[in-house]
Amino acid sequence: MPRLRKNAAAVAVVTLVWFAYALVNAAQVHGLETANDPNVTYAMCLELLLPGALLYWTPLTLAFLALARRVPLTRETWLSSGLTLAAAVATAVLARAAFSWLAHPLVDGIYAPWHEPLPPPGMLLKQAFFYSHTKILLIVFVCYLFVHLEKTHQNRVRIAELETRLTRARLDALAAQLHPHFLFNALNSIAELIHHDADAADRMLVALGGLLRYSLASPEHEITVAEETALVAQYLAIEKIRLGERLDVAWSIDPTCAQALVPALMLQPLAENAIVHGIARRRAPGTLALTIARAGERLVIEVRNDGRAAQSPPRTGGSGIGLSNTQDRLRCLYGDAWALHFSTGDDERSTVRIELPLRFAPAAREAASVRPIAPVEG
Repeated sequence: MPRLRKNAAAVAVVTLVWFAYALVNAAQVHGLETANDPNVTYAMCLELLLPGALLYWTPLTLAFLALARRVPLTRETWLSSGLTLAAAVATAVLARAAFSWLAHPLVDGIYAPWHEPLPPPGMLLKQAFFYSHTKILLIVFVCYLFVHLEKTHQNRVRIAELETRLTRARLDALAAQLHPHFLFNALNSIAELIHHDADAADRMLVALGGLLRYSLASPEHEITVAEETALVAQYLAIEKIRLGERLDVAWSIDPTCAQALVPALMLQPLAENAIVHGIARRRAPGTLALTIARAGERLVIEVRNDGRAAQSPPRTGGSGIGLSNTQDRLRCLYGDAWALHFSTGDDERSTVRIELPLRFAPAAREAASVRPIAPVEG
């Protein structure tokens, strides 16, 4: 069906072009003829030229267009394709001579003074070549140029589709890597608690179940800030059970950013890095502060914590999988339009700052978005 529509469109466009050509050419001929014979009208000139435009040049153009699609001119096939093309041009000249021979009696019916004796076949063929070869070669050039541009466009569309699929596959692979990583860390925390605080382990399992249930139910690679804060709140609930009074959480979320889009499960590895490498190593209580705000056309996310968190993803162990995964996903989703900075101040507070393009979820998805889970209080 798409090919049929494309062919029908080609027929319509070529016919329209040659019809317009006949209209313009008739006006030119009328201007020349009236200088010698005032009785010549525009309708006569159009009646003379329109049959050739519609019955010869239109089918000929469509034939060369089909030939250009089937017989490409490439380095490998230039000889065979060139011979085929030369034969086609010769056939077109012969067809032009035959059409002139068939259409000759019609001239008398249009305007008697235009009548001329029919030339012999050799002269008719010579006239057909002399008056038509330039136009035929131009048609060949235009048809091959059109097919080349058409294939170039199709290749670009195909490459864009392949790049989109490749990016999607990379994101799927990164998500598949991140989920088991987080799950194993959470299960290790539960294993530590189950022997000396069964109630805390039970609460942690409930929180973990809610987090996994939501993350599995949302296959999108980008979710809203409201959804992402709900997910990280579940994770922080798990860590709060494990660390108790040693973990305090402070939230500062700009309400106007609730429906802004962020990578799914982006905050969890950042929070994990801050806790594992900063707060968990301290004997004194520590604060993890999460800030999400708008800065012009950018979405700014900051995770600050007491203690020196990891400045860069370690090669093995720890939270390196989560942080390197986050950077890879940011690169896949936003190209070069993102920034991630680590810093540690003189007060031993570490900060991770991420800047993303500010984009909002569609209205339909906004209506279906979950409300954030209540923040975990210290």
